Amino acid sequence: ERAIETVDEARGLVYFTANRDTPLERHLYVAPLEGPSDAAGIESGIRRLSGESGWHANSLSSDGKYWLDTFSTPDSPPSLSLRRTDGSLIDVLVANRLDDTHPYAPYLPLHQPTEFGTLKASDGQTLHYQLTRPVGMQPGRRYPVIVEVYGGPGVQNVRKAWGGLFRQYLAQQGYVVFTVDNRGSAFRGRAFEGALYRRMSTVEVADQVRGVEFLRTLPFVDGTRIGVFGWSYGGYMALMSMVKAPGHFAAGVSGAPVTDWRLYDTHYTERYMGTPEDNPEGYREGNVMTHADKLAGPLLIMHGMADDNVLFTHSTALFKRLQDLRKPFEVMPYPGSKHALLRFGSTGPHAYDTVVQFFARTLRPDRPKIEGPAGEPIAAE
Repeated sequence: ERAIETVDEARGLVYFTANRDTPLERHLYVAPLEGPSDAAGIESGIRRLSGESGWHANSLSSDGKYWLDTFSTPDSPPSLSLRRTDGSLIDVLVANRLDDTHPYAPYLPLHQPTEFGTLKASDGQTLHYQLTRPVGMQPGRRYPVIVEVYGGPGVQNVRKAWGGLFRQYLAQQGYVVFTVDNRGSAFRGRAFEGALYRRMSTVEVADQVRGVEFLRTLPFVDGTRIGVFGWSYGGYMALMSMVKAPGHFAAGVSGAPVTDWRLYDTHYTERYMGTPEDNPEGYREGNVMTHADKLAGPLLIMHGMADDNVLFTHSTALFKRLQDLRKPFEVMPYPGSKHALLRFGSTGPHAYDTVVQFFARTLRPDRPKIEGPAGEPIAAE
């Protein structure tokens, strides 16, 4: 990722935000405007200005002298500092410390650390994941997993930044929570994001399956109780994971999903898929209805009925297809709500409650799996 923050022409410097050191962090860098033109020479002239490891969102003055640094980590909420662009601190404008007066203080004793790691995709590219363990883990118990997924272009979920409060809540409910940024996700370069070009739902699902295969190697994971949850492109991914890899996901929640790319915005779809006329097989393979007959586990579909991004028609088309196939499924429509209903009013809390209640019924975090004397899982009633 590269984002030019400002250019100091007087001193011949350009300041930019990038993920040069690791895809999981963002930092502020400076480089000379003039100098070597070869890659090695350019790299040698770049200096990192931000110090702490984590996520820095940067805003610089037009003259390149001052810098507003919004910084967070998975365990510390965003703070705001005013600095000079030599890195020296002028003042901490918003400390946002997690002390007894902080709104998050009552939840801090249950806050779970986020673990980061890597896997290998089938083509050898590196996949980054994050994992949160359930609160109060007990030796010998195996826990259900909820895979949180987005998986589409332009978005990065795995990052060393504050956020993921729903992940924390799920961990408090007894789940392992897992996210892997599959090929097609953002800020990893053209080869990584372009892997889904003209073939949406192929490499993304394969990488989510790779994540499940990894989860099943962990001694605290019950590989028979892995669910998937996503919204928007993540809702599409939840559906495609359920119907294209039914042996890997026991239950799924799909929010505001695209189900047929012919029904979505052409300015987005054709950028990645081409047109239906020149890529008919890609559109057929990427259509949820093509694979709906493979649905094998409990499925909940949630959608705002006034969604003007992913139209409610996407879900109703899938309802009809599943009904024709006599496949059971659950629906939670939100009258008058649009695409981002998770963020607004009473619909957000209701939607999150609905997700939690669905997985409580289908994955049963209250029913631990315990290793028997020969290593076989025993269901504890």
